[in-house]
Amino acid sequence: MDVPRPKNCFYNLFFIQSINNMTTIKHYEIDEKGIEIMKDIYNMLEDVKFQVSGNRKHLTHTFERPTSMPIGMKKELNGLYSLPTFDKENPHIYPVIRDFVNKYAPDFDFNSGYVNKNVQMIPHKDKNNVDTSLIFGLGDYKGGRLFVEGKPFDIKYKMIEFDGKREEHWTEYFEGNRYSIVIYKI
Repeated sequence: MDVPRPKNCFYNLFFIQSINNMTTIKHYEIDEKGIEIMKDIYNMLEDVKFQVSGNRKHLTHTFERPTSMPIGMKKELNGLYSLPTFDKENPHIYPVIRDFVNKYAPDFDFNSGYVNKNVQMIPHKDKNNVDTSLIFGLGDYKGGRLFVEGKPFDIKYKMIEFDGKREEHWTEYFEGNRYSIVIYKI
């Protein structure tokens, strides 16, 4: 199997441990109207000035601070929940994302998530998710597939559900402008 690998030995260790595991992926059908909604979300995100995230740099291939913004509900260090800055500054975007997911994945229960802009994640497992994660990609890019337990999945204008808490996952190297929207329940 030809699996693109970032150039670091840390990744190779995770890859060897993950490749033999099985994964369960659920694909969601997106019609032409759904693709148009995804393109609308992309256009809205292009107008947002993303801030660098201070707490997720250990998850990126370059170990630089990623441009990731929490959406939905955010769990604070004191254990309380609040509305993220992204949603306060861009109140028109999350409702479109929420309505899109509710239409195309009506049984998926969520209240939180992240919008990632041009972030290449290293192998990791999520720690705050209660259940599975749902992800879709937007933009004009090449590469950037999601790998789950060593298996590649194209998420560009496609939506999949996977168990990010139990299944190791990462992002393939990509070129271009790539957004990934990950939602889950906290």
